[in-house]
Amino acid sequence: MPATTTLQGKPDWERVRQRYEAWWTGQLRDQPLLKVTALLPGRPAVPDPPTDPDRLLRYFTDPDEVIPRLLAQVDGTYYAGDAFPVIFPVAGRLVAIQAAYHGSPYYIMPVANSAWAEPAIPSWEGRDPIRYDPGNWWWQASQSLLERGAEAAVGKAVVGIPDLQGDGEIAARLRGTAELAVDCIECPEEVRRLVEEINVAWLQYYEECLALIHRWVPGYVDNLGVYSDRPMVTLECDFSCMVSSAMFDSIFLPGIARQASWVERTIYHLDGPGAIRHLNSLLALDDLDGIQWQPGAAGGSMLQWIDLLRRVQEAHKLLVVGCQPWEVEPLLAQLRPEGLLVSTHCASPAEADALLEGLNLA
Repeated sequence: MPATTTLQGKPDWERVRQRYEAWWTGQLRDQPLLKVTALLPGRPAVPDPPTDPDRLLRYFTDPDEVIPRLLAQVDGTYYAGDAFPVIFPVAGRLVAIQAAYHGSPYYIMPVANSAWAEPAIPSWEGRDPIRYDPGNWWWQASQSLLERGAEAAVGKAVVGIPDLQGDGEIAARLRGTAELAVDCIECPEEVRRLVEEINVAWLQYYEECLALIHRWVPGYVDNLGVYSDRPMVTLECDFSCMVSSAMFDSIFLPGIARQASWVERTIYHLDGPGAIRHLNSLLALDDLDGIQWQPGAAGGSMLQWIDLLRRVQEAHKLLVVGCQPWEVEPLLAQLRPEGLLVSTHCASPAEADALLEGLNLA
């Protein structure tokens, strides 16, 4: 399917789309990508999720509720710089939803505004293999959301895939985080077998999601919000914070490398100080295109991680970061523009425009 050349609310979308392609291929050398969004004034606020369990489920899974709400959010957002309209019919708050596809009891939590998967593998003995399940309720709901969302998004927005996450994180949801950590020591072969099964199913869910979206709209984007004309995906293993470098390299890194070989363009989501010890192993993966650094809940300002960000750039990998508006200028001053993508959210369209004009990027 050919690339979309126009998007409502983003008159210069064709120019921006070409900039993303140049970024992926190393041809955008003199400027970073800079995504800047702001809420438009006078637009109605998006309703908070309800607390009643049945209504909460409909809020996230009923296309008649979800799709109009997402399109209203697009209409109420100002997209400056390299930002662009994108919707996620399967909400990013439904984290690690692949665990639900594999039968984990899956709960949406109204207070945390997120979701949680309960373990579904109480024992290694006699467990059923993990595989693609076309009859799973959560998967069928996801399919409906993706197709309805993509149909409604034609000419208005790019459509992103669900937050499938990576094999290590799904394994932790299926087995339980503490249990899996012990298993990595006591029965690593069982963990490797589980990771391989999750990976094979992951690829099928990934491809099925894209097939549904591409019936209506082109392009590739996931929860990272980085556009591509060619297949891309964010890889991750937040469970890596629970294991040593040697254990990560032995059990989980091979699956990440396999995913990176399956999908043409990949960025790894490195989340929190506990994951930094695995950075060298990730940077050594030839098929991995880049790193997104997320400092975590207690990570502080992005500016305190300049040395880490430079390590990524010195390894000739793409670098994706999000920060506060006031951090943008000093970040750009200390990092190379080539291969850099910075995203931020401003208080108003005027502030967004002023930020770009001050950087000579308007």
